[in-house]
Amino acid sequence: MKSGSTNTILFIYNSFKDPLFQNLVLSYVKTLSKHEYGTFHLITFEQKAFKTSKHERSKLKKQLQQYHIYWHPLNYHTGQFLLLKKVWDFIQAIFLTCYIRLKWRTQVIFAFANVSGAICIVLKKILRMKMIIYSYEPHSEFMVELGVWSEQSLKYKLLRYLDGLIGRETEYILTGTRHMVDYLEHTRSKGKIFRAPTAVDSTIYRFREKGRYNVRNQLNISDRHVFVYVGKFGDLYYKEEIPEILSIIGREIPNAFFIVATPNDYDEIINMFSRFLKENQYHVSVGVSQDVIIDFLSAADFAINAIPPTPSQKFRSPTKTAEYLLCGLPYITCGGISEDDEVATEYDVGVVIEEFKPDFILKSMDEIKNFLKTDREELRNRCRKVGMKYRSKERIDKILNEIYTELV
Repeated sequence: MKSGSTNTILFIYNSFKDPLFQNLVLSYVKTLSKHEYGTFHLITFEQKAFKTSKHERSKLKKQLQQYHIYWHPLNYHTGQFLLLKKVWDFIQAIFLTCYIRLKWRTQVIFAFANVSGAICIVLKKILRMKMIIYSYEPHSEFMVELGVWSEQSLKYKLLRYLDGLIGRETEYILTGTRHMVDYLEHTRSKGKIFRAPTAVDSTIYRFREKGRYNVRNQLNISDRHVFVYVGKFGDLYYKEEIPEILSIIGREIPNAFFIVATPNDYDEIINMFSRFLKENQYHVSVGVSQDVIIDFLSAADFAINAIPPTPSQKFRSPTKTAEYLLCGLPYITCGGISEDDEVATEYDVGVVIEEFKPDFILKSMDEIKNFLKTDREELRNRCRKVGMKYRSKERIDKILNEIYTELV
């Protein structure tokens, strides 16, 4: 380790195998570890959906130690009496972080997104550490605007207060859009603020000719216009509106085919899609690997971002946009989502609609068809070039290296 190295608690309120963690923070920290800034003590909250066996955990821990990362998994609690269970998660976190802080003399706590940040901002104050947050977004506002929480609920009021505290008191804030940078500067945040849209590794997310051929051959769709949607249904995303919009595209473009990769329940999605589309118009996969998703993206000609355009979504930075662009795909998005709408228009890499409603998609059909007529290789290269500039991992690596150089 470098002289004066800085040991870090890496706090993630997700499972180790959650793609959000794997594709974002873990990838960044592995790169940071090459600079020998210190040890990283990873705390995760393991959910049943991403369960690992005792043997697998042991193997993963050994692999992580090669990067000076030491993994401390905790159990994630949900279901009835949710608030009490979250309190228990917080108590677990206090005891574990105190132990790590005392044993390893950690100076920094690194949080991923605002739910992790809400816990970390309290731990930072108790344990007197400096704090970094990556992917700072007003999560409490998202939940209210999309009808998941009530403004009167205790969890909303608590997270909203902690969202504000994170923004004011965190030393280093990485946030996805200039909209949030402007907001934080206006509220006189004490920390250093970096515009850092969520990004993915450009050496992994790239077009695969073989993947395109294999998927199209397996699904018998070699000559069709393929649209892909990767993501969840419901909560922070559209739900039934997605197959409804796809059915309209299918009517206007008769040879269109739709690929869906989602963590949602398979039967639920199939039942929903069967109400809007014929069986030979779509394929649904659940819980697929990163490699399969990249092959799906390579097989496609167009991608879908399905986030409702509520006011605070301009502060959001969807990871899927990075994946789409770096795999050479143009995308459909609603206006007011991150800076994705502005990038789509300015660089001609996407179509912006007002909402996921029939009238709005119909107004944009000519634009969608024009993209499908564009030379595929030319369009693929354009999208990837924009992705490298806007959403590549290299940008985040540079920012984190700057931060840790200053900390050390």
